[in-house]
Amino acid sequence: MKKPHRILWPVLLMWLLVGCGKGEEVAATAVPPTIPTPASEPTLVAVPPRDRDFIVVATDAPHPPYTVFDAFGVVDGFDSRVLETIAANANLDYELIVTPYEGVLANIASSGSRDFDAVIANLPIPEELPPGIVYTNPYLEVGQVLVVLADNETLQSYRDLQPGMLVGVAGGSQSEITAREVIGVAEQDLVNHYANGVQALQALIDEGVTAVVVDSTIATYYTTNFPEQLKIVGGSGTGDSRGNSRNAWITQKAYGLALAADNEALLAKLNTAIAAAQDRGDIEREIITWLIPRDTLVPGESRVGTPGDELFIGILGELTDMDPAAQSDLIGWEVKNNTMSGLYRFNSNNELAPLLAASMPVISEDGLEYTVTLRRNLHFPDGRELTADDVKWAVDRARALGNFNVNSVLKDSDSNFYADDDAVQVLDAATVKFVLQEPTSHFPALLATPPFFPISRDCYAEGPDPASTCGGIGPYTIVDWVPGERLRLRANPEWPGRPSPAFANITLRFYDDAAALRRSLAEFGSIDLVWRGLPYSDFIELQSMDANGDGQPDFQPWLGPADFKSYLLFNQEATPWDNAKVRQAAALSIDRARLATETFGGSRSPLLSPVPDAAPGATAVLPSRDLNRARALLLEVGYSEATPLTIDLWYVNDGRYSRIEEAYAAALKSQLEETGVFQVMLRSAAWEQFRAQLDECGHGVSLLGWPSPGRPVDYLDVMAWTEFFVTSNSFCLNYESRPMEEMVTAVLAETDPTARVALQAQFQQLWATELPTLDILQQPTYAISLPTVNNVGIDALGLLHYEILTKR
Repeated sequence: MKKPHRILWPVLLMWLLVGCGKGEEVAATAVPPTIPTPASEPTLVAVPPRDRDFIVVATDAPHPPYTVFDAFGVVDGFDSRVLETIAANANLDYELIVTPYEGVLANIASSGSRDFDAVIANLPIPEELPPGIVYTNPYLEVGQVLVVLADNETLQSYRDLQPGMLVGVAGGSQSEITAREVIGVAEQDLVNHYANGVQALQALIDEGVTAVVVDSTIATYYTTNFPEQLKIVGGSGTGDSRGNSRNAWITQKAYGLALAADNEALLAKLNTAIAAAQDRGDIEREIITWLIPRDTLVPGESRVGTPGDELFIGILGELTDMDPAAQSDLIGWEVKNNTMSGLYRFNSNNELAPLLAASMPVISEDGLEYTVTLRRNLHFPDGRELTADDVKWAVDRARALGNFNVNSVLKDSDSNFYADDDAVQVLDAATVKFVLQEPTSHFPALLATPPFFPISRDCYAEGPDPASTCGGIGPYTIVDWVPGERLRLRANPEWPGRPSPAFANITLRFYDDAAALRRSLAEFGSIDLVWRGLPYSDFIELQSMDANGDGQPDFQPWLGPADFKSYLLFNQEATPWDNAKVRQAAALSIDRARLATETFGGSRSPLLSPVPDAAPGATAVLPSRDLNRARALLLEVGYSEATPLTIDLWYVNDGRYSRIEEAYAAALKSQLEETGVFQVMLRSAAWEQFRAQLDECGHGVSLLGWPSPGRPVDYLDVMAWTEFFVTSNSFCLNYESRPMEEMVTAVLAETDPTARVALQAQFQQLWATELPTLDILQQPTYAISLPTVNNVGIDALGLLHYEILTKR
């Protein structure tokens, strides 16, 4: 038990006199510590006789962080807490008395009456012990060490420091003394403006200095927590009781309690207690609490690659919303697809199959009702068992939160843009029915998207829950999420999909700078895979890198399907684009291969359909370039070299679709003008202005892209890339076609897979004739990795499938 500390001033003066003999000059007065003092003058307190289970311990204060006074004037700090834990392990009661250190040892060593049993203070055990004094085994051992970046192989000892290598230290510290007097660091190489050792280590990580001299307590803590970034020079060999390597110590000190040499019983008891406190980690906890500065260290990149049991993926951009009912964004859509699942799921080969459902849905004859039976014995990460009630609750929640994908397809009898309450019906614990507003044969594909994912009502809020880490029944569960920095995932043993996740631990790291993303892979190897955001020129350059000259490339490229397309949009109420032959002539004028290679350097490829090549049901229907046919069509409607057709071609000039959109528009102008008939004037605007002009039908023909930047394609079906352009009048398409309306109705009504594929082909053929849009190029997805990574699978929506990734 710890008793309140006392401050004994008259006794203090006597101790000073006893401790300062041999003619030494003694100060006439003592300056008390700045702490609350009693109202009356302290008097000498006679210490009563004590039994062997009670000790009085002297300490000096304040000497932060070893001894400090709290708001009530009570001693706290490292020494106080260490004494408390030692006493507890020794089963001792004690009283801590504050007094300057001088003279106390003489009092303890005296053969007469002793006022103290021991002293604990911020002074190391001396090499030559004072007469009559013995010290316990050290409760703390500290050395000065040299810390460098983890990949530094140049410095094997502090003796390897060379002129010009900057050494960081905390100003005025023992570390600075060591750097100057022991190592001999020159003044011009010493950086000593840091307030503490952690700030010096941050400068090391930021490459502001070559090495840092710092207390081993600080060095051990940070090199243990950040071994991928920092290491202690000479860090191998026998360690102290805390695992510090003494081989690495430049200087060293040890701290123990001082007591009378003849008090052997107390010495043995204290040594046993110190050993027990060290074994239990009690003293280590106090070291971390009191001796490690509270500054935040930003560790930066790993300098030693990635651990073998964790795969790191680098992404340019940020994960902002993990609510499956939220508006779709590309990064969030992908993460949700890897941490949740739908009743159905597309695999990396773009095949739709039941997942949380037991089988494909039963569809009513009118195509309006889809009845789904659930798999049994599936559980969410919070332990709740999946039932039909959970499916209804999740979809009803998305409906109430205004999710367009849900409300646009489910039954909405009052046309208020919110689906009806009974649009999702629970038939029994394992059966749920969806009622649609109109036949929508791609509805199973919609059930494979986040707004329809079942989630646990015990974990998610009913309202928006963007910061949720609940996840769902996906291939991975969420371990932790630090917005703007990282997302850590772990394989989910409850996931019923096949194959099971091949890699147990995956971490996503988010970047706001493409150069930093590349550096993480190419210089540090601190990520295994770069996915999204790396410039295509970097992708090409990294493929041929062979830094060690072994004839093997340092990085493995991966190409995935295209999900983005660029196209020309026509205002079909405006002359001349109201004439199908003029639109067809424009289609025949374009050389897609040249645009892909000469303008985009291979980052895009020709697109001969309104749907990217990898989408199920895609059919190449658009014609190859034929200038003679183009001229003939234009002549049929009155245009020729003698009577040219002048048009304005609009493009977005703020980098929304590409950084080279101006060059792209110029190349299109050049190709159209090669007919000798088209004469093209280029016009441009930033997106906000451009969009307003589109809505006012201010453009005849515009160069655009789909989907919008940062947005995913909402579902995997031909209609996902086309339906908007034939059922909406956004962007002032003004496209009306009874054959196209009938074709769309037929496609949406047909639920037989084989018949539906045939109808989709007919739909695309009609598209090539009527040209609601003129599709030009598609942009494949790509990734690049260290050669240890395999099985990078990207589906036709441009989403990476984490569950098949491997790393050797």
